[in-house]
Amino acid sequence: MSFIFSLYNELLFRPLFNGLIFFYTALPIQDIGFAIILLTVFIRLLVSPLFWKARVAQQKLTALQPEIKKLQERYKKDKEGQGRAMMELYRERGASPFSGCFIMLVQFPVLIALFQVFYRGFDPDGLSLLYTFIQNPGTINPISLGLLDLSKGNIFLGVVAALAQFYQTKLSISPDTQAGQNEFGRMMNWQMLYVFPLFILIWSYTFPSALVLYWTVLSILGILQEIIMKRIKK
Repeated sequence: MSFIFSLYNELLFRPLFNGLIFFYTALPIQDIGFAIILLTVFIRLLVSPLFWKARVAQQKLTALQPEIKKLQERYKKDKEGQGRAMMELYRERGASPFSGCFIMLVQFPVLIALFQVFYRGFDPDGLSLLYTFIQNPGTINPISLGLLDLSKGNIFLGVVAALAQFYQTKLSISPDTQAGQNEFGRMMNWQMLYVFPLFILIWSYTFPSALVLYWTVLSILGILQEIIMKRIKK
């Protein structure tokens, strides 16, 4: 167990914490809010290949829609047979009905690590975890823009984050994509569209708003990506 914790600490927590402090000290005006925004953009660029693969997988599902409809019609009274036939089709064509959920599952370990970074990062004792080449600021001011305390919850930022998450999910879920998914995939999409924004709203009241700011920026970047990809597709 200690090995797993050490691995998690060295592969996720420390790199993210050091990245945050790097951006914090590199800014002309040290503002933790802007440091979080820069860290979020960096993380998004880092995982962009995963997002791209997920989008390609969704397009494969859309292309399979006519064949999926035929299978649904053929096995209308045999749900078990329909499920087997569809899974065989997915296997043959290299598609996955869970592609839309995969990217969210990848993000959860990063989200947990960031929660610890933002929860413990404002404690000066945590600066002992800095790499030798990262400048030690001595203390971290949790106030951003002179008015937003990112070490505490903020329901107003939570509303923005929840709306951004809802809109991003709405953009990414098209009727064609849903038609190419099984019941589990459609249920996951529904939860991502309605339940997850509600969780974000609850988090914004209980967790440091630094985490909510991260998710807000991440969702906005996701919205921009969806808009660009839709225009490229047209």
